[in-house]
Amino acid sequence: MKKLVLKDSHSPCNVKLDDSHLTDEVVILEKDGSPVAALVPIAEYEAFQTWRESEARRQTRRTEEAAIEREHAAFEQMLPDLLKKYPGKAVALHNGEVVAVGDDKMDLWAQVRQKLGPVPVYVQMVEYSPKVYKMPHRKVVG
Repeated sequence: MKKLVLKDSHSPCNVKLDDSHLTDEVVILEKDGSPVAALVPIAEYEAFQTWRESEARRQTRRTEEAAIEREHAAFEQMLPDLLKKYPGKAVALHNGEVVAVGDDKMDLWAQVRQKLGPVPVYVQMVEYSPKVYKMPHRKVVG
């Protein structure tokens, strides 16, 4: 790694570089003994940009998943009341509140998406959860 010291001048943004500075190596620019910038090969810069964009997409996805988990928890908590008000219907929840009710989950989701825009919305049918009974199994003796 090379270091290039910036000197005080009337144009602090201008840096003179010759071909010896422009290699496949990182060049650190220093001013008053502190690093202020880095010159990197374009391939490294492009890889960094790609990584930064993918990290932003991952963070957005994590945020949306956390919001959907909160909406699901709200749905589970509201389920007894929802069963009284909207049995057999689909409900859409946003910020812990019912924002729409309908018969079809996909139609309801599209309707809410058009109304609220691209925000996390939880859409679920309001129905009793099935009871599960565990039965002992038989062994066949031959």
